Formats: sequence, structure tokens, C-alpha cells
Amino acid sequence: MNISVIGSGSWGIALSIYLANQGNTIKVWSFDENEKNKINQEKKCVFLPNIDLPEGIFCTNSYEEAIQGAEMILHVTPSKFVRNTIKGYQDFIKPNQILLMCSKGFEPETNLTLDEVLEEELPNVKYGILSGPSHAEEVAIGIPTALVVASKSDEVIEKTSEVFKSNCLRIYHTKDVRGVELRWSTEKYYCILCWCS
Repeated sequence: MNISVIGSGSWGIALSIYLANQGNTIKVWSFDENEKNKINQEKKCVFLPNIDLPEGIFCTNSYEEAIQGAEMILHVTPSKFVRNTIKGYQDFIKPNQILLMCSKGFEPETNLTLDEVLEEELPNVKYGILSGPSHAEEVAIGIPTALVVASKSDEVIEKTSEVFKSNCLRIYHTKDVRGVELRWSTEKYYCILCWCS
């Protein structure tokens, strides 16, 4: 699958590494020219310096280039930049693309949850919220962990589960979008219980 990752921080790159290792083709958007060059030329990320990036990851500073041809878009920026970043790429999204919000927190100026920001800026997009329990380093190196996808759309849940599930990652799903957002925006720690259940 062709996947776009909007954001080249530790979480964005960790998800890119994981998805590339599952056989997907990843285009990462970064606002930083130096970070783009480091990813493309050195196969390194400054936020995960001990990890070599696999083949199948390409970085660009162009929203249009990042999103063009992607079946799924992962938005992975700090919450305070979510709205302005969406404004940068909203004209390039197609009706058949799925958007996963992987950022956590609230919009500082409005205290809106990020799904509320999405619905204001992209009212017709098919979206879900992708959240922990997990850490970027664990996902990047394949330590067994879990993620949760929350969406009102069965299509988004099914497609996300299909793309992310593997022997080292279990993905749970729910339609309680707000509950997942509030839990992971307000809790600092979480324990995975009964991994093998």
C-alpha cells in the first residue's frame, strides 16, 4: 500500500519504519530540508539516531508530493501544529483516501480535541484516531506492542486493522473516538495487561 506520513518526528518515523517493514511504500512529509536530506541520503532520523531506515521510505517537503497516490494518510505532528498543517494539505486530499490522526492532545488556542479540528477543516474526509499504548522506539524495532484505532467508519477500522496487524503488533478497535482521544491526551502512563489473552 502507498502510505503518506505527515510529520518526521520520532513517532512519524517509527510508524514509517514499521509500515515499510510490512511491505508498504512510505512518503514522509517534513517541513525541514535538512531532515528530508538526512532521511533520503543517510537513511537516518535525528530523533531515532540508532535505527537505520529501511528501503521504501522517501521524504519530501511538498504536501502534494507526499499525498499524491496515497491510499492512507497518517497525520503525526504536535497538536499545536495540527490545524495549520491540515490547511497546508487539505486541497490535495481525495475522497477515497483515509486519514489517521496519530497526534495526541488538544488544540491549545481552542481546547478542541483533534477530531473536532479535523471535522472543521476536513468535513468530508474518512478518518480515524490511532493511539497507544506504545512507544516510538518499541514500534520502530519491532518490540511486541499494541495500538488502538477509533473511528465511526467501519471501512476505516477494517483498513487500518488490515494494514497494521502483524506478529509483533496487535491492533484493537472501537467507535468511541472521543473516549480514545481523551484517555490518551490526559493519561501519562498505561500498562498492557494480558498481551497473550
